[in-house]
Amino acid sequence: MKSRILLPFLFAALPLAIVAAAAPRSHAEDAPAAAVTDSPKKQLEPAHLKALTEAVGAKPGVTKGKVHTITLPRTDLDVNTLEFGDVPVEAGFESTFHLFRCGCGKYYVIGQFCVTDYESNDVIDALRANATMAVVSVSPMLLQEKPRILLIRFQGGGEIDAVTKNLKEAARWIGEARTKSNPIKLGE
Repeated sequence: MKSRILLPFLFAALPLAIVAAAAPRSHAEDAPAAAVTDSPKKQLEPAHLKALTEAVGAKPGVTKGKVHTITLPRTDLDVNTLEFGDVPVEAGFESTFHLFRCGCGKYYVIGQFCVTDYESNDVIDALRANATMAVVSVSPMLLQEKPRILLIRFQGGGEIDAVTKNLKEAARWIGEARTKSNPIKLGE
């Protein structure tokens, strides 16, 4: 008996629910959320990026969204593998740095250095020098190549001056920069 009373009530309520769903809503409900702009502390400063690019000896980088990418090709390498023979530099022999900022104004970098085996320890020491960078991994890039190529992946951050100093010192130990004479600094 209860089901006979409940059934007409459901048929009466169903059209009301359909009408309520089809009722026009206010425009405020349909409007997309307002675009959130980044605070000035979170925006990349072109002067900082230019200084970092010049410090590591790279060409101007590329900015996509909130990340600026700097690449440093290893044009000094002549790599030969047992399987491929000569491997061109454009096949990925480059150090890459991805920079972005947090809301507090600090710069963060995620990247990798492409180094030869004899450069690796100096680059790792330079990255870890000021406790602003952490080495995530060290791995071979290829199999049976000469010279032996390693990728040193790292992450870190801090004030732009500290990040620039660490990356500049690490880049000093790779490629042609490694063999350049460094002036003796007196009085320091």
